[in-house]
Amino acid sequence: MDAALGKSSGARGTSETAFPPQNRFALQQQFKHPTHVIQASQNPPLSTMGKNGRFGKLYGKVVSRDDDSRPGWKGPSFTKKTEVKTKAKPGKSQTQVDAENDEQESEPEIPIKIQQLLLNCFRDTFPVVLSPEVLQPVLQEVKAALFERDFAKAFGKSEFLEAYAARWSPSRALCYTSILFDIQEHLNPIYYTTGAVEPMPATNAADVLKLQVACIGGGAAEVIAFGGFIKLLQGVSPEPKIGGAVDTDLEISPNSERHPKVNLVLVDTAEWHDVVLKLHDTLVNPPPISKYASASARAANSSLIAPEILDTTFRLEDALNMTQVQVNEMVGQRPILVTLLFTLNELYTTSISKTTAFLLQLTISAKPGTLLLVVDSPGSYSETSIGAEAKKYPMKWLLDHTLLDTQKSNKPGEEQGKGAALSWEKVVSEDSKWFRIPETTRYPIPLENMRYQIHMYRRL
Repeated sequence: MDAALGKSSGARGTSETAFPPQNRFALQQQFKHPTHVIQASQNPPLSTMGKNGRFGKLYGKVVSRDDDSRPGWKGPSFTKKTEVKTKAKPGKSQTQVDAENDEQESEPEIPIKIQQLLLNCFRDTFPVVLSPEVLQPVLQEVKAALFERDFAKAFGKSEFLEAYAARWSPSRALCYTSILFDIQEHLNPIYYTTGAVEPMPATNAADVLKLQVACIGGGAAEVIAFGGFIKLLQGVSPEPKIGGAVDTDLEISPNSERHPKVNLVLVDTAEWHDVVLKLHDTLVNPPPISKYASASARAANSSLIAPEILDTTFRLEDALNMTQVQVNEMVGQRPILVTLLFTLNELYTTSISKTTAFLLQLTISAKPGTLLLVVDSPGSYSETSIGAEAKKYPMKWLLDHTLLDTQKSNKPGEEQGKGAALSWEKVVSEDSKWFRIPETTRYPIPLENMRYQIHMYRRL
């Protein structure tokens, strides 16, 4: 995370002299000693500027290096010094340039206005929390608990959860929205219509498309991300202002074109219910508007998305301790999208064996066509002990070994055992991608860019 938003502007103050008050004594000392005059003359007081000013009378005329009147050796013994030529730094190869361009273009084009609207949701939901006098002390406690990996303490209070959501969830929400938009072609086959158990194309204009989603470790970022994804599918207006500036209080105009209704289930060990409910309410209700707003502005002020197209449910459960019955209930009877967004490596860190068991439970429950989306920090490793030795394994290797390698253990023609049920195919895999927040967006505090790895699997 490496770029800051939350830019502020202000006018520089002016004073009677060209220097701020704290520099006056230093200048007086410099002008007492001629050896320091050239340094001071770079920014002399207004009263000393000009050819005939006091500076010139006291210390002589200052000439440039190329001036003909500059003193120097010009006699018979003068030898011109050879200019040292610095070696030019080797330029980037065309392959490197092409690779960088590919990385920059790897992210889909998400309209800046939508990203700003999603940031506004966090801003409008947590106006008090985002004030520096409230946010900073709480963040210090949250950071300390996270550093000690004391997650029970870090997420044990409502004020801690709100501070976490206001500080770190906005950038993740924008990133997740971008990812969902990027994988939408894979989501199309698992949309279903009202009353249909199996996925089927909607042939009737009256058919209501639905998408079932289960977010393991989901919270504030996920609910806003899916709200943003729905908004992207609807299309938006108006256009940004001329000059690239973005209106941070854009009018929202959802259209009535057909779009999927999302049933979102969030599962986590932290009590995100109240935070999720507040953010959901912000998504489906008109944003705050000035009491002095015109009648036309009030009429145009509407929610980001309609209330009926996003159904959000939070379940306080530990994925590593779920029974097969609980996993079956979470997954349901049709193909769905299951997400592990910056969650899987934490599960592996807690227990590789329990995480593997959970993935096996998920495999048994998942219906053909189900998608498993995993997003995490690039280069994530988890350590496990084999005998007396501890060894680290890449998260990606552990995941592939569980979902892909186990099914290869059954040879064709042999009796298919439990391993045969572990049938997934990888449809998306990138070890490192960047999501960069547009510099023109605005938020009360700085936000960072994100680098991540992404892998998606389809149940066969």
